[in-house]
Amino acid sequence: MVPRMLAQTARFLEEAVFAERTARRPGFLQGLDARVKLLTTVGLIVAAAFLHHLPTLWLMGAFAISATALSRIRVHELFNRAWWTLPAAFVLVAAPAALNVVTPGEALLRLAYFGSGAHLGPLRLPAELTVTRQGLASAGLVVSRIGVGVLLAVMLTLTTRWQDLLKAASTGATAAFVMVLAMMYRYVFVLLRVVEDMHLAKRARTIVPDSAVAERRWVGGRVGALFVRSRRLTERVYDAMVARGYSGEAKALVRFHFGLREAAWTACCVGLSAAALVGDRVLLAGLPW
Repeated sequence: MVPRMLAQTARFLEEAVFAERTARRPGFLQGLDARVKLLTTVGLIVAAAFLHHLPTLWLMGAFAISATALSRIRVHELFNRAWWTLPAAFVLVAAPAALNVVTPGEALLRLAYFGSGAHLGPLRLPAELTVTRQGLASAGLVVSRIGVGVLLAVMLTLTTRWQDLLKAASTGATAAFVMVLAMMYRYVFVLLRVVEDMHLAKRARTIVPDSAVAERRWVGGRVGALFVRSRRLTERVYDAMVARGYSGEAKALVRFHFGLREAAWTACCVGLSAAALVGDRVLLAGLPW
């Protein structure tokens, strides 16, 4: 269990460092104002949530892929961080929507036969469990919406440094929340290294493996020690911040600038959202998908 946890920790650290490296590449989106990228990305995600046809959703997905490619980020780097959400979305949301229990319609594939009068507790089941054509269209729509939203979000995080993104999201109402996120992002790596050091020290002093009960007891003790250590670290960090002039307002060295590139990007995103919504509601209004 512990080696698996450490492997996941190493993967988390690797992905965080990789995101910072891609955000520093000399690309198109990397040079844009973080506030503009944040607002336009949120706007595109909201617009995608109101689309009801696959072609317009795929158009937005192609836009995200194209913008990422212009930013010197390879397509496989984008999908490596986005693909893992699609299986979960299909299993939890799309797969039930494809069944006639959720979406009645024209049957395409029969999965099971229950007979008339079948019940599952208080619920009445249909005579047969089938995959419907309308259900497949609904499932494809749900998966496409989630996929496009994830692609846009990953596009933002891969082309924006974490510090810049937090400053862009910081307002009078969100300042405290953003400050907590910034501190958490900074010191979670410190605590993860502490966990690795604890486990390495134990392995260096272990000759014969302990029993499962002893191992669980050790893990529980280390969890408590880590909690105490993190609390002490929190107090020391806060005292150090106050000693250096911290007064409750976070400071950042980066300065945002709204120029011609930001205006062109904003106009492009607004035009795409408007075109997708008009095409979805007018041109594709009669299509079932």
